[in-house]
Amino acid sequence: MDVNVEDIAVCKKRLSITIGREEIDAKFNERFSELEREAIVPGFRPGRAPRRLIEKRFHEAVTEEVRAKLVAEAFEKALEEQKLNIVGEPDIDPEKITLPDEGPMTFSVDLEVRPEFELPDDYAHIPIDQVERPEVTDETVEKALQRLREQHGEMGPAGGDGQIREGDLVMADLTIQAGDVMVVDHQNVRLPVAQVAIEGIRLEALPDLLKGAKAGEDKTTKITIGQEADNENVRGQEADLTVRINEVQRLRLPTDEALLAAADYEDMEALRAAVRRQQQSQTEAQFREAQEEAVRNWLLERMPFDLPEDLVARHANRLLQRRLVSLQYRGVPADELEQHLGEIQTTTNEQAARDLRLYFILDAIAKKEDIEVADAEVDARIRFMAAQYSRRAERLREEMEASGHLDSMRGQILEDKVVRLLLERTTKPSEEPAAPAPPAETETLAEPAAEAETETPAEPAAEAETPGAADAQAQAEDDVEST
Repeated sequence: MDVNVEDIAVCKKRLSITIGREEIDAKFNERFSELEREAIVPGFRPGRAPRRLIEKRFHEAVTEEVRAKLVAEAFEKALEEQKLNIVGEPDIDPEKITLPDEGPMTFSVDLEVRPEFELPDDYAHIPIDQVERPEVTDETVEKALQRLREQHGEMGPAGGDGQIREGDLVMADLTIQAGDVMVVDHQNVRLPVAQVAIEGIRLEALPDLLKGAKAGEDKTTKITIGQEADNENVRGQEADLTVRINEVQRLRLPTDEALLAAADYEDMEALRAAVRRQQQSQTEAQFREAQEEAVRNWLLERMPFDLPEDLVARHANRLLQRRLVSLQYRGVPADELEQHLGEIQTTTNEQAARDLRLYFILDAIAKKEDIEVADAEVDARIRFMAAQYSRRAERLREEMEASGHLDSMRGQILEDKVVRLLLERTTKPSEEPAAPAPPAETETLAEPAAEAETETPAEPAAEAETPGAADAQAQAEDDVEST
């Protein structure tokens, strides 16, 4: 077997393989010999049919088998001989490869390989001095305490002058009429003082329309119905938005006594101390995350290298589809998605390249440092996830194995261990982050569910430009290993 390798693009090679006639004939002879012993031919007992008849009867089927087997074996042997570290699965279709009746068989495969780069000598001593530890101040504690009060607050009739202000909830009759067509007619619907979407119609003017109004008043304004409206017949038309305000509700904060009873604390000092511990725990976690991100950024800056273009494109496409689905789920209209599509594609392309480059770097460090993931670590992560979602760990493992996510989890644990190792080597003992304090023993009330008739869409700009590190890295590993 002869093998020739040529570079045809960045991280892309063409593997040309020639299989000699002697090897081809040996495969045919091996298969026909098996059929001589096994094949059932009418008029002959098993194993008694003439070889010439066997070859004629099964020639086409054996040719397909031999061709597929020769291609697979030759490809694997060529990869091993040439020490090629490919990414994803090469596109090889044996049916498109010709197996001649005489002479050698030649075929070629284009494949992407892992990028080659050198780890810098100082990767184990990454400077992260620029990351500042956040401080928990009295002001921080008071703001957290105020948020806790709001979580335990109750909505009630607005007092004072009764004028609607930000943060209020309004019970109202809402109609949208385009000419003679009543597009929307909702009675006593609950509305926040915010932009909402009703039946696909974005009501950007709603906050200004409501602010300053009182119960019993009717407020009307002109709107243009967008292309995302559920009713296709009124899209692009001008319409009248009318809101009859029935009731204004405002958040009433609990007294100290009521808050202490709800949070199960004896006095405000004890509650304030618990809130401080919770804030310290959160800021330590944020500080640790900032340090880890500084490690990742340093690695990326120190090791720029080219990536396989097709691999980046595949990963970027997956990120783009997930991003679009997320934005649609959050209520962003289709016309806005189309308007911002170019910007979204740019950010996902950049994120895809970052994910993959970081994956290759961390994987190289893991190999050099002999970092591995024990089964017990995977089990612990599964148990943690199962506890979060009130699931049985065994059932969750089965689902992850079936979907292929278990390997992604193992890869993410490996990458987490690499970053932690680098951070431990970088951080001086005196700067080592304190162990996270236990969270404050306070309740967090769920926010009231929005009425079914209203949805609050998000602007594309409000969506995080990049997925979480763990999620992105797991997806990058999937694209490298399984595409």
